[in-house]
Amino acid sequence: MSNIMDGVVLLVVGMVILFAAMALLIVAMVVLERVFRIRRPTPDKQEIGETETVSKLAIDTEDEEIVASIAVALVKARSLDITRSGLGTTLEASRGLWWAMRHIQEKGRRLR
Repeated sequence: MSNIMDGVVLLVVGMVILFAAMALLIVAMVVLERVFRIRRPTPDKQEIGETETVSKLAIDTEDEEIVASIAVALVKARSLDITRSGLGTTLEASRGLWWAMRHIQEKGRRLR
């Protein structure tokens, strides 16, 4: 019975030490984060009022339209390349190269 109690005491002491060390690490991380936090400078209210407001909406939408049209063209071109390769028709017509290679390997193992 003494061995069981010694084991339980050792278990409890070990768990207390483990959780105390973890809590200490968490506290250290929080303190270090607050000490070394990057502080962004706040803009002056006068600078905000004095700057001219330029609408970039027209420029941004035009650029976004160009990027979107290029992306659509690339997707269409890639889909055409895949259909020209005949991959889909090969897979639908037969079991494919992977199945054939596996089948050949199994026959080779049987012959040994």
